[in-house]
Amino acid sequence: MKDTLLNSLPVRAVRRFLDAQGPNWATIVAWNLFFAFFPMVFLVISVVGLALRDPGTRATVVQQVLAAFPSCQSQQASGASCPIVSALDDFRRSSGLFAVIGIAGLLWSGASLFSAIEQGLNSLYPCKSRDFIPQKVMGFGMVIIFTVLAVPLVASGSLLGLLQSIPGVPDFLRSGPASLLLQLAAGVVDASLLFGIIYFVVPNRPQRVREVVPGAITAGVIFEALTLLFPLYFGLVTHSPQWGQTFGFIFVLLFYFFLIGQIVMLGGTMNAEIAVARGEDRGTPGLETGGLGGQGVLADPAVRTPAGTPAGKPG
Repeated sequence: MKDTLLNSLPVRAVRRFLDAQGPNWATIVAWNLFFAFFPMVFLVISVVGLALRDPGTRATVVQQVLAAFPSCQSQQASGASCPIVSALDDFRRSSGLFAVIGIAGLLWSGASLFSAIEQGLNSLYPCKSRDFIPQKVMGFGMVIIFTVLAVPLVASGSLLGLLQSIPGVPDFLRSGPASLLLQLAAGVVDASLLFGIIYFVVPNRPQRVREVVPGAITAGVIFEALTLLFPLYFGLVTHSPQWGQTFGFIFVLLFYFFLIGQIVMLGGTMNAEIAVARGEDRGTPGLETGGLGGQGVLADPAVRTPAGTPAGKPG
């Protein structure tokens, strides 16, 4: 009974995760994700600035700002300028600069993010990482793919509101358990697709679709659960002082990225354990001596290598 439990897939996956320094790699991934967050903000600012160039759109946004912030409305009435409206006007005038900074920063920081993910996932098998130029090319390509595929993932969060605005949709899909399950299913499918692309493309080894599906679904489910729990933060800090809200937001944002890094590595660990246990090597580039963090996997006799044999024993 004990041997069966120790040899079960979850236990073997956790052992591989720890031996490959998975928590440390997850922290590195989280840091790179946090670094890539700021170019994304610049891109959002540039999009807002471009939208505000339309006089009708600007008037609507300003009206909503004044309605949401009575202090701004009183400042405008007294002839003073509202800081929020002034910031929006600055965005409108500088949208081109923000777009250039955002695109350049997103490409470079995004490539660094996927390079970190590659090294972390490679340590799970373990296998050697790509050279510098192929690694950056892979990273640039993944940034472009994710920029396109992130749109439906974000849209799935507002699926319930979209269903309520479409005429002819049955009432049971507009509200109640069915609508919630539909939104959850859409979020899991979108997230699993994104993680599946990561696990299929990023590791430096030939992959098959069936090898990445278990980890992609696992990561997608955990990520969707995290997405549902994360907004609870706003309810916790609503009544806090302003300095507490600012500090709390930074802390929760860092913690959120840390959890995403853990999810990426856990899903990759599941895929690595399943594929390696089947002995599916197919030309995986070997890890060099003093390599990239996979020494723990190589040193643990209980963890299997891509050749399908225990790590401490000859094939």
